[in-house]
Amino acid sequence: MAYRGEWEPVFRFFAQELERQSAIREFIDGEAHVKGFLLAYLGLTQGYILLPEYESSKGYADFYMMPDLVRQPDIVYSYIVEVKYVRRDTSDADIALLKRDAAEQLRRYADDGKVARTKGNTQLGLITLVFKGWELVALEKLASRADCENESEA
Repeated sequence: MAYRGEWEPVFRFFAQELERQSAIREFIDGEAHVKGFLLAYLGLTQGYILLPEYESSKGYADFYMMPDLVRQPDIVYSYIVEVKYVRRDTSDADIALLKRDAAEQLRRYADDGKVARTKGNTQLGLITLVFKGWELVALEKLASRADCENESEA
């Protein structure tokens, strides 16, 4: 995740563990339960300073995985993660709208000057996770504007 950008298996594993370890009753709290679970697991990752509810561009990114460049200066990837939670009866059309909103939020957070100053030379991954109850139904990575510009210059 930190060095090869292999983020998807990490979040799929977290989602499997969420489903395996959680009781149905815990999902009464919905998004708060999912975020709490992810916070515990993401806190175990090495190479990052985990900043939950990171204030950025007049909003709060659910998780900014800021690279710990002091301890691991050669880290390659950093991430901002937006988590969305919907009830099990939510339509696919509503989920599509939610994903679009998450993409807008992530791009706004990525444009924040604090993120630019703290990510160093890492490639910033913008990750959307959508949970429908305990099931991970969407797992997407967007490119930040800066990374898109760097790719077009190459």
